[in-house]
Amino acid sequence: MNPSRPHPFDLLFGGFRAEQLPAIHAELGERSDLNTFLLAAPALELMRELRPDEGLGEAVDDFVALVHAAYLFWRDGERTRYLDEAATRVLCRPFRAPATRHPGIRTDATRYIQIAPRLIWGRLAEDAAFEPLDGWFAVPTDAGLRLVACFGVHVERPGVSVIAIEGPVPDNVARADGTPLFAPTMSGGEAASLHGISAPEELLLLGLGVLNGEELP
Repeated sequence: MNPSRPHPFDLLFGGFRAEQLPAIHAELGERSDLNTFLLAAPALELMRELRPDEGLGEAVDDFVALVHAAYLFWRDGERTRYLDEAATRVLCRPFRAPATRHPGIRTDATRYIQIAPRLIWGRLAEDAAFEPLDGWFAVPTDAGLRLVACFGVHVERPGVSVIAIEGPVPDNVARADGTPLFAPTMSGGEAASLHGISAPEELLLLGLGVLNGEELP
């Protein structure tokens, strides 16, 4: 873990390393699919402990994906890859958009990819505030990749904003307004040399770019 920045796993799940996460592993063994995870009693107990008192509403699927990804991250050795500003900006270059640059996914374990802080911003709903993307859990699946992205990570915040997306390489990703992928979408973003996420498919492209060995500084 990078001691200079909070890690969402430490903030949300670090206190469960000693008992709950090992208990889940004891029941699941090497089985890792989401449906099996949801049938494990220790996993259900962990989700009950983490579930906010006010409930989750439509965010329940993203919450489940986060807990599952965090468990796999722990099971696979808590491996994190840190991208500095230069590497993060390479991922956001417009010419990365064509899906042909991503012929296949090469990964053998769940990892957390932590990008440069406060460089890529997005919001999870039209009426929500913009939040910085901290990074994402990258979970290999039969469908390609499940990416569980964490926004607004802060040591004084009791939680994080999460969005999960799963699938193969998305085809012909383009913004309806014609602006380039990863261009800033909030006021003042261009002047500040920031990048933006306007749709989950853009997040998936970022995740695939890292896992497919893009040449990063």
